[in-house]
Amino acid sequence: MPRESQDSIGARAIEWHVRLRDGDDATWEAFAEWLAEDVRHAEAYDAVEAADQAIDPLLPHVVIREAANDLDEPVQPSARRRWRRGLVGGTIAASVAAAVLLFSSPAPSRYDVVTAPGERRVVALDAATEVTLNGATRMTFDRNDPRFASLASGEALFRVRHDVRNPFRLEVGANIVEDAGTVFNVVHEQGEVRVAVAEGKIVYNPGAGAVSLDAGQSLVDRGAKNVRVTDVPIAAVGSWKTGSLVYAGAPLSRVAEELSRALGVRIAAAPSIADRPFSGTITLDGSGVGQLRRLSPALNVAVEERPDGWIMGSAGSAAP
Repeated sequence: MPRESQDSIGARAIEWHVRLRDGDDATWEAFAEWLAEDVRHAEAYDAVEAADQAIDPLLPHVVIREAANDLDEPVQPSARRRWRRGLVGGTIAASVAAAVLLFSSPAPSRYDVVTAPGERRVVALDAATEVTLNGATRMTFDRNDPRFASLASGEALFRVRHDVRNPFRLEVGANIVEDAGTVFNVVHEQGEVRVAVAEGKIVYNPGAGAVSLDAGQSLVDRGAKNVRVTDVPIAAVGSWKTGSLVYAGAPLSRVAEELSRALGVRIAAAPSIADRPFSGTITLDGSGVGQLRRLSPALNVAVEERPDGWIMGSAGSAAP
């Protein structure tokens, strides 16, 4: 298969940037797969986002003047073709500017940040507030409101400047996490929300039925008012950021999910072992699938490669 040119990758990155503004779940899944195909894809998309953010403050000062049509002269087909070639086939920078002007005027204040599996990214919202996105994560932020964020899927660690008069609020599906402290970790996957607090305090769904969590506490929300609060070792909260995954009786399905984000490969636990608890610490070494193979004895599982990724099954037998 011929290697993609940088211009081709840049054009695709612009296309994704436009499509994701109103993308559905299928679009976002396809985008994540595109990012995972080649490290240059994420680099190109980051460049497009950076260009968009750089152009955004200038848009109020841009005046687009159309040619006078007093003579009612038709535009020749050749002129149309030249204009189209200039828009589609020019340099990446010119295409970014055209895409922003055509599709982003007036530009929305909200923007999306997406990480590929195995990638991490830090977003600074103000001098004392930052969000670290784990792999395979999709979030929305607001250029005009640093006290807002939305986690569509994946995992993120929040270090937030506390302001009782203007609390930081995170949307997680239909739920709200309101900061009343400093450091907390949130996971949103497959209809489940998990929140753990390392410092300070958060309020989950402020108002009637609110749940408050202090440092060393976590909750799991599986919907239908099924919210469970437990204790959690503070050292385990967001430990993935420093290269460790810490578990105390976590189901293997969760271990597989978190290894997927960290190692950059799709991993699932077979139904027969999905609920089996695991306790221990996994120190990530950056070797991807190689580490998964080496972990199988410690997890007491057999790992098998499938067309759509890897599956963990019972040790001593093929995964179903």
